[in-house]
Amino acid sequence: MPNEKRARQEACLSSEDERTPPHKHEAGAAILESIHEKLKKLDVLEQINGRLLKIENTVGDMERGLNSMTAELQKVKTDLDSKADKATVDALKDEIEELQNRSRRNNLVFYNIPEKAEKGDCISFVQDFITQHMGLETICGHVELERAHRTPSKTPSAGEKGPRPMHVAFLRYTDKMKVLRNAAARLKDNPLNGNAIGISEDFAKKTQRRRQELVPYRKFLKKKLGDDRKVYIAYPAILKYVDANGRHRIVGTEELAKLRHEMEEAKS
Repeated sequence: MPNEKRARQEACLSSEDERTPPHKHEAGAAILESIHEKLKKLDVLEQINGRLLKIENTVGDMERGLNSMTAELQKVKTDLDSKADKATVDALKDEIEELQNRSRRNNLVFYNIPEKAEKGDCISFVQDFITQHMGLETICGHVELERAHRTPSKTPSAGEKGPRPMHVAFLRYTDKMKVLRNAAARLKDNPLNGNAIGISEDFAKKTQRRRQELVPYRKFLKKKLGDDRKVYIAYPAILKYVDANGRHRIVGTEELAKLRHEMEEAKS
């Protein structure tokens, strides 16, 4: 019975297909084709949208990268401007230091002269000190001075350390150099009222500090090379020595670093 029922249904459907006009079959096929084409277009649109989204993401990443680069470039520019300003300031400071040193070219500083030894007349005192105490009258003759004074101008109290230095400006550079070259030999074991006197050139404060920083290096290098080798601090603050062939050599930055390392090892 079930088989007979199915057979009747199939026969009925077959008869219905036979009764459907051919033009309706064609119309349905056209509709299906149209739908298929539209679906393909939708797929293409989805692909395009996907690509556009990727492009937008890429552009966004590029914009963020550009913004980051712009910030970094601005920082670099700011740093360069700051360094340029610092370089300008440093250059001006160096020029000022050089001018200060030039203005002191004819000057010497006398150290440890007992307070009030000059009796209110520094110029006359220094002239007598050079010719009589140092015995340089035959070498220098009458030494003409532009000025001489103690610094600071205020007399120290009883509790303050040591007498004030005396700054002396010579009229002639040659006289200044004669006194300076003979100072070590003429003042050795030759105190004034019990005070050992020292004489040095007059430099700007910054130059004095730089030269003072080189003193330990000069002493160490002198000990290393031997007493027969000259080691000295040249103008404005350059450590030099005389090599085995008699040539004057500059101790550069790298050599100073090596000396510093040797000095630290010697202490440990």
